[in-house]
Amino acid sequence: MAQGYTSYVPKVTTLRSVTPPKGSVDQIQAAFQIVVGSITQIRVHERLLAAAGVRLDRAGSALLYKLYLYGDALRVTDLADLLGVDAPTVTRKIQQLEREQLVSRRPDPDDGRASRIVLTRAGRRAIERVLDARREWYERLVADWDEGDRATFASLLDRFSAALERDLEDARVD
Repeated sequence: MAQGYTSYVPKVTTLRSVTPPKGSVDQIQAAFQIVVGSITQIRVHERLLAAAGVRLDRAGSALLYKLYLYGDALRVTDLADLLGVDAPTVTRKIQQLEREQLVSRRPDPDDGRASRIVLTRAGRRAIERVLDARREWYERLVADWDEGDRATFASLLDRFSAALERDLEDARVD
């Protein structure tokens, strides 16, 4: 997939395009406005799915990704918590993904009334293809960066995301 995303992604208006950033925190804020505004667009998601050759909506992709990331055999309530939605919403999405044979249910060994959701082989292939397409996109975005810049960016972004996770977790506990 050599074609870029510019024809699929509308221009994002940011703090930077309205007011020049005053300091480094303003620069971070402006940059994240662009990043978040761009990668969460439906058109970007659709383009990645097309590149991956997968037909899946955003909610289905998110659910498959959580199963892939956190391991198979998660309860509906665990998935709902990971996705930040209610259990009935997850149940409806699971039913759709079951019909598409991307997930299946297994009895919960700890609770006979409950079941655990697992990726099928087709579900695992689908999410891996989406992740490969996303990785290729990111690789194109930093293709002209030297390895040192990539490593520095990765390290700093990792530190920032860890601080963000801590802050969100602390807010949940309060």
